[in-house]
Amino acid sequence: KQWYQRRVRGVVDWAERNNMSLHEQKFELMCYTLSATDLLRELPMSAGYSIYETPGGNYLSHSSTVRDLGVLLSADGSWKAHINRLVKSASTVVNWILGAFKNRSKDLLMLLFKTLVRPILEYCCIVWSPVGVGEIARLEQVQRNFTRRIDEC
Repeated sequence: KQWYQRRVRGVVDWAERNNMSLHEQKFELMCYTLSATDLLRELPMSAGYSIYETPGGNYLSHSSTVRDLGVLLSADGSWKAHINRLVKSASTVVNWILGAFKNRSKDLLMLLFKTLVRPILEYCCIVWSPVGVGEIARLEQVQRNFTRRIDEC
């Protein structure tokens, strides 16, 4: 536990030396695990084992998912939570487009899809590239639902 506590302090000290300020209330602790065996739960970095404190007196909260630069990272190493968030966000924009624009011409709607929806679905895809058939199908379903509603498709 002391080793990790020193590392937390080291990060804060480094930031101060480089004239950076960190928002300590936003610090989160996530432990990657590949399986839920009893051995992993007993390791010092396990989520239920230790409480770490920042120099400002804030405690690091344990989390199963952490958002970093708009990408949700999960403790189990899967991208399920991130893909669920993307599909929900993209579907919201699709519904807004279809509700706001009465014109159902192919050119207009495809331009809106490429401009407003695809960036949501493709943001940082190099990092979280889906490999499971179910994950790919969920992402493609957004596009299928959209193109089904275009008059000329």
